[in-house]
Amino acid sequence: FVLKVMHHAVSRVQSWLDPWAHPETSGYQIIQGIFAIANGGFWGTGPGQSNAANIPEASSDLIFAVISEEIGMIGATALLIAYLLMVGTGLRIAVRCEHNFEKLLATGLSLILGIQTFVIVAGVTRVIPLTGITLPFVAYGGSALISNYILLALLLRISDTQARASAGPPPPPMPAGMDLVVAP
Repeated sequence: FVLKVMHHAVSRVQSWLDPWAHPETSGYQIIQGIFAIANGGFWGTGPGQSNAANIPEASSDLIFAVISEEIGMIGATALLIAYLLMVGTGLRIAVRCEHNFEKLLATGLSLILGIQTFVIVAGVTRVIPLTGITLPFVAYGGSALISNYILLALLLRISDTQARASAGPPPPPMPAGMDLVVAP
């Protein structure tokens, strides 16, 4: 088992370091992803106009390459800014929490989202080896999508709890018969 796992890891690292050594086998996915990003240019080829059929696992591992090809560097940058805003908002929620558990939970959830995004984008752009995890809320993968929605729901719940605590107690209800009368 260990030899199989180690061989797979060594193969991934070798194809990351030099994908051109085996362009038809282990380097094919990375090479096609690089070509897709380059083909997108600044403005992209347009929605649905990519060569995603040439990219293995285009709907999961290399979805960022397909997005970069279709909507270009402008759209890819906008997507990364959206992720940055989500992580920043999560960290802002963490800073505003009064209880340590909520602070740590919000920080951890935000960092999970940020690290997951970094790992897939860095893998597609050859900063680190590809890992096979999905891009949050974009890539195909049912369990990853559900877990990311749970992550967001927890962050929203922490934010709501914190907002209610800082707002103070709700005003008392109006007594019956004390409706507002509008003058003509």
